[in-house]
Amino acid sequence: MLKIEILGPKNAVRKAEEMLKELKEIEHVHLEEMEEPVARMVLQDLIDEKDIRAPILVNGNAVYSKKRILINLKRIVELKRLYKDKTPHRKLVAGVLYLPVETDPVLSKYFYEFLHQECGSAAHYNIHGWIAEYPTLEDLKKFFKKNEFGNRVLDDIPSWHTDAIRIVEAIEIQLYPLESYMKARKAH
Repeated sequence: MLKIEILGPKNAVRKAEEMLKELKEIEHVHLEEMEEPVARMVLQDLIDEKDIRAPILVNGNAVYSKKRILINLKRIVELKRLYKDKTPHRKLVAGVLYLPVETDPVLSKYFYEFLHQECGSAAHYNIHGWIAEYPTLEDLKKFFKKNEFGNRVLDDIPSWHTDAIRIVEAIEIQLYPLESYMKARKAH
């Protein structure tokens, strides 16, 4: 039996609980009785359709909104960088430690959380540290081909994490449209 948890502010939690109750009553969907990969996809669809902002966890692991991440990715692709104006850089502290200097990020905190929780990346101290490490669209593309474990991001996601797999597949289509098109043609 799956454990479904909803976190966050009361109003956001209440909205999510209402949506889950409606799913159970109207569509007779009992998430707790589903296999985790299926439940994660159902929840992701619900999160995206109803714009649920409260974090929903299945057995302690967050289910992510594909829609929110792809909207943020679109902006990053348009600007070709993960920050707005200033070039991100690091400053030397105490002669031994480089810390990222805050920039105005284009990368959302939500997408950042997804990257360091699901995609094989360290947090790099905070969002600004992550942006200092991967400041441009080209850096982001390279990261998805070879994460910090030396693997393609998609290859590092467990098969039961179906929401994350869906998101990374959609990200790859956005980042590598020609490669994605060629793979689809070969499949048919």
